[in-house]
Amino acid sequence: MKPKGKITVLAQHIIDTFRTLYSEEGISGREFSRRITEGSNPTRVAGFENIYNNESYTPEFTKKALNYFGVTMQDILPDELLDDDQLVEKTRIPILKKMSVKAALNSLLEEGYFDTPRLRAEITTYYNSFLPQENHKKDSDFSAQLEDLYNEGKLLKVQMADEDKKKAKLIRFVRNMELKED
Repeated sequence: MKPKGKITVLAQHIIDTFRTLYSEEGISGREFSRRITEGSNPTRVAGFENIYNNESYTPEFTKKALNYFGVTMQDILPDELLDDDQLVEKTRIPILKKMSVKAALNSLLEEGYFDTPRLRAEITTYYNSFLPQENHKKDSDFSAQLEDLYNEGKLLKVQMADEDKKKAKLIRFVRNMELKED
């Protein structure tokens, strides 16, 4: 297995913060990369987020990303003091603590989670598995956001018989494979 890249805790925080921001906006990492590079490098952000390299946002790309979101460096710095500035293994967690339900669903969509049809309860359980108990959500917290993704054409609703419920038809959400990314 390929070794994971190593970056500082601050660099990881910046990567996670920008991923949260573009997920909140409902765009993919590829689309975000296109926007901050004026289309010249649509995979640049993927390079920063790739856990198998040591890349992190350069000052140039940090500035472009800050300008894109209309925020300052002060806005994205961590609220609490980070551990010593030592190298740590790079991570890419699908759901981050500061993500809203909308951003988390967009992140899961990008990660391929919805390539398999998912029940709302299954989505809720998976979401909650990343967060402490006090931050857990209920199934109903996902309804409006799942409907929005359906209305945007990003997700489809499929009815499938549930063997445990004697052929009851349950609605599952699955990625719209026909939707092409710009």
